[in-house]
Amino acid sequence: MKKLFLLIIFLAAAVVWPHSASAETLMVAVDNVTVHDEPNLYSDVRFQLYRGMEISPDDRLLNGSRSWLRFDVRGHKYWVVERPDDSNNNSIDNATDNATAPYLSGRVKFDACVFGDKKIVVNKKLRTLSVLVKNDNGTLELRKSYSIGLGKGSGLRILTREITRPFAYLILKGNKKYELIENKNEGLDFAVSKATGGEAVIALDKAAHTLALYRLVKGRLDSNEPPTYAYEEKIVVGDYVVEFTDGKFDIIINKDTLPKSKRFDRHTPEGTYYVARINPASRFGCDPDTHRSLPSFYLSYPNAFDAWDGLRYGMISLADYNRITSAISQMRLPPQDTAMGNLIMIHGGGDDDWTAGCIALEDEDMKELLDTVALHTCVEIK
Repeated sequence: MKKLFLLIIFLAAAVVWPHSASAETLMVAVDNVTVHDEPNLYSDVRFQLYRGMEISPDDRLLNGSRSWLRFDVRGHKYWVVERPDDSNNNSIDNATDNATAPYLSGRVKFDACVFGDKKIVVNKKLRTLSVLVKNDNGTLELRKSYSIGLGKGSGLRILTREITRPFAYLILKGNKKYELIENKNEGLDFAVSKATGGEAVIALDKAAHTLALYRLVKGRLDSNEPPTYAYEEKIVVGDYVVEFTDGKFDIIINKDTLPKSKRFDRHTPEGTYYVARINPASRFGCDPDTHRSLPSFYLSYPNAFDAWDGLRYGMISLADYNRITSAISQMRLPPQDTAMGNLIMIHGGGDDDWTAGCIALEDEDMKELLDTVALHTCVEIK
């Protein structure tokens, strides 16, 4: 009779919900969620989940007043508390659905940059690095932009031959193709006829120092007035980014651009990082005045989200995940010895796409940037 009574108490305290949650995907809506090896607050803590990470629960359990979610990572089962056990808990922050959002255990800012008064934004498609500075109103405004080079895996970059005639037409045909027409006897109509199924024609007028963008709709010219651009302005058309400088068209095709995910992939990462270390003398970049090595900035790659993907897809171990997220929470340089890759930097050496995943600037620009950027400056790569 005593055993039956204890069994009834246990069943009342821990009830597995009858429905399966296998079709769900939940996004963590708070800063930090503790993951346990058992549905018990006193069980071992295995790792942390952070705001924006996703889990796909495969079961639920009601243990006392708490609802637990179970989910799988590479064949191992883990547990998180699904929601607070009292209505006065203030841990949910900006949750879209408080009833299903895993909640916060402690207030940890895991991956937030220390913005200070500056922020760097890297636009991979436009190949630009922009410095934003807080104004008197506390909002960030653009201070300066620089041209950059990225990893060899960050899109396809093409430089056309030098234009020698007063007019030229660049035909963007789609599917990474283009054609350059420089014959003075062949005008816009001829260029459009050559752009069968293409996206646009860019007309260069060297005398006026301008370019005009003629978009194509089903092989015909768009009826809208074509916008004009000055030299060295970036023209964005679908997956193409085009600018005219030094007498040539510089074309970047970003259709195949992917964020960095593993060692030796030569991709440039995407996400929110910070300057984790300053290398006083890089082997990339030379001071144009003193001819000494320029410093460089080590970025906090991999961040917690990179590590989460690496853990889920079997690239790194749970121990590596915990090492990375621990370093990020302390604003240190994450471990550089995992399969996620390492040594992602902002450095000099020229703005061509020659790096193994870093962000490269002309040496003059890198020297100028050194006077602006400090340790822990936020770097957003998109």
